[in-house]
Amino acid sequence: MTIVNRYYRGFVLVAVFIVTAIALNFLDPIAQDLAYHRFSDCRTYIGIPHFMDVVSNIPFLIIGFMGIRLARKAFGKDTMANFLMTFVLFVGVFLTGLGSAFYHYAPNNFTLIFDRLPMTLVFTAFFATIIYDYVDKRVGAWVFYFLLVVGAYSIFYWYYTEIIGKGDLRLYAFIQFFPVVAVPLILVFYKNRELYTKRLLYVFGAYILAKLFEHFDTQIFEFLGFVSGHTIKHLLSALAVYYIYQIYQKRLFS
Repeated sequence: MTIVNRYYRGFVLVAVFIVTAIALNFLDPIAQDLAYHRFSDCRTYIGIPHFMDVVSNIPFLIIGFMGIRLARKAFGKDTMANFLMTFVLFVGVFLTGLGSAFYHYAPNNFTLIFDRLPMTLVFTAFFATIIYDYVDKRVGAWVFYFLLVVGAYSIFYWYYTEIIGKGDLRLYAFIQFFPVVAVPLILVFYKNRELYTKRLLYVFGAYILAKLFEHFDTQIFEFLGFVSGHTIKHLLSALAVYYIYQIYQKRLFS
């Protein structure tokens, strides 16, 4: 019965993956809305345009550096796949800080590559880690290598389609949002009190709040007057990343 249940849970996750991928394929290509580059807080300080959106990326640099040091301490203490997932994730966090700052300094489709590409490292490595810990170590390792390639490809594919006038963000959207669908199922199917389920809820809670503040960027800036929704989005996203850092700290050294 246990074996049947195990294969049933795996089948459901694979089925959700396939159905989501097929559904996305039936959608029309999603071009990058150029209005996305028009942020509400355009103030310039000390010669830096969009100052608040630029400097609010500093927490990513700090947490990314902390995570890279954590990964170095973990080298040789576990599998190579586990080390690489940790290292790639926090390199991605550090590069997200640099790339996002670069993008907000001069927002356009080209600079957006440097923001989104390292974020795919974070999404794919973290999702693969959850599969590695909750579902199966071998499956988690293969998912990591597979999604790492697909994630990077999704960014270059999107930019190429923008250049030829047929912008298509669907694959990138899949890489970013499929884990949001899959992780709750994993937590339901593979309950394990010894892991970090509670901390995962903090991560996703902070991430959802970040997306809400991003969506209401202008309204929040008009209401508060001194800080925009997008700046707060960066800080909440950094909080989510800090919770991720705590997860890796616990799983590697507890």
